[in-house]
Amino acid sequence: MRSDIDSCRLFEKAFHFSSIGMALVSTEGQFTEANSELCNMLGYSEDELTHKTFQELTHPDDLSESIRTLHQLVSGKKNSARLEKKYICKNGAVIWVQLNVSAVHNDKGETHYFISQFQNISEQKFYEKRLMESEERLTQILQTVPSGVTIADLQGRIIFANEMAEEILTLNESDITKRQFDSALWKIKTIDGHAIKSEDLPFTLVMESKKRVRDYILTIETTNNQRKILSVNAAPLFDHKGEPAQVVFSIIDITHKKNTECKLTKANQLLKKLSESDGLTGLPNRRYFDEQLQTAWTECEEAGLPLSLVMFDLDNFKKYNDYYGHQAGDDCLKVITSAINKRLEYETLTLARYGGEEFSIILPGYSEKEALRVADIVHKTVLDLKLPHARSTVSSFITVSLGVSAVMPDSAGKPEELVREADWALYSAKEEGRSCVKVYKK
Repeated sequence: MRSDIDSCRLFEKAFHFSSIGMALVSTEGQFTEANSELCNMLGYSEDELTHKTFQELTHPDDLSESIRTLHQLVSGKKNSARLEKKYICKNGAVIWVQLNVSAVHNDKGETHYFISQFQNISEQKFYEKRLMESEERLTQILQTVPSGVTIADLQGRIIFANEMAEEILTLNESDITKRQFDSALWKIKTIDGHAIKSEDLPFTLVMESKKRVRDYILTIETTNNQRKILSVNAAPLFDHKGEPAQVVFSIIDITHKKNTECKLTKANQLLKKLSESDGLTGLPNRRYFDEQLQTAWTECEEAGLPLSLVMFDLDNFKKYNDYYGHQAGDDCLKVITSAINKRLEYETLTLARYGGEEFSIILPGYSEKEALRVADIVHKTVLDLKLPHARSTVSSFITVSLGVSAVMPDSAGKPEELVREADWALYSAKEEGRSCVKVYKK
C-alpha cells in the first residue's frame, strides 16, 4: 500500500501539473496555494494570488451567490458545490469560470479547507450568449412576420406557434401545441370541400421528399365554426447530420382574397354571359355565334366530321310588328325560341339569335341529312304553335323560312363560306313562297 507521503506527492503532482486551474482555499476564502494553470488563467503570480481572497476576484454580480455557497460548505450543509461565475483578472478582463469546490474535513469533521478546480468557459459562454441572442432574434422575427408560423417535430406534433398563427387559427399557442398536424379538430379540406388524407398534407410530403412544399391551398374550420382558406408553405429543418429534425410551416389566411376572386370570377362570368347573350330571348348572340362557329369548324376539321348550319327567320315579321306592336313582336320571339329550345334540348347544337328576327343553328358533326331533320323540327315546331299573324302573305299563323348548308371543314375553307351558303339557301326559301326548308347546292 502507498504511504501517506507517497499519496501527498501524487496529489502535489496532480495539483501542480493539472491542465485545469486548481487552488487550496481557506474557509475564509483566502487562496493558500495555486497551480500555474490558475495563475496563468487569472494573470497573477502564485505569490500575488496567495495574497488574494476569492471575494476580491469575484465579479460583483456573482459575489452574493458565491458567499452563500461558502457558508453552506463551511456549515457542512454541502460537501461540494459546482457553479458558473465570473472572475476579474489582474488586467481587468472578466472571464467565465466553471468552479468545482470540495470541502476537506479535519479529524473532528469540521471543514478545514477547500480544493477548488477552475475551468475557463469564457468561449463557451460567448457562444451560448450568441446562440441565445440568435434565438431571441429569431423569436422576435417569428413573432413579427406577417404570416403564421408553426413548427412540428418528426412525429407531427406542433411544438411552436407564433402570435400570427394564434390569430389565424383562432387558438392560443398552448391549444395549438396540443394538436397533431393532421388532427381531426382542424377539419382540413380542399377548397372544394373534399377531405384531405394525412399522407397528402404538407407535413407528410415534406418528410417523404425532404423538400419544401409551396402554396398548398387547404381549408380549416375554426373553433367558432368559421371556414378559413389557407395557403401553406412547408420546409424541413435539418440537423447537423443533414437529416430532417423538424418541419416549419408558413401560414397565410387567403380567405378574403379567395372570396374576392370568387366574386370577381362570378362577376366576369356574368359579364361574359351578358356580352354573349341576347337580352330579349336569352339565346347566344351574334358575337357568341361567330366564336362558336369558328370553334366548331376547327374541332370538326381535326376530327374529320361534317359541320352543318341552319339559318331561319320569321316570315313577314315586320308586318307582324306593325300590326300587333313591338311588344307583341318581342313576346312572339320569346315564345318561338323557347319552344324551339325545348324541342331541340337533346341535340348537340348551338341555337343563336343572328340578328332581328333571324336565327342560326350550328350543328357540329351533323351531315346535310341530319341538318335537314333539325330544320324540319324547327319548321313544324313553329307551325304547331299556331301564333296568329293577320298580315302574313303565307298563312294566318306565324311561319318560318329555313336555309341549310353542310360542309366537311378543311384548312382551305372558311366558316364564313358556310354562313353565306346557308343564307343563300334561306333566300331561296323566301323566293319560293316562304314557310319551307331549302338546302344550298353548289
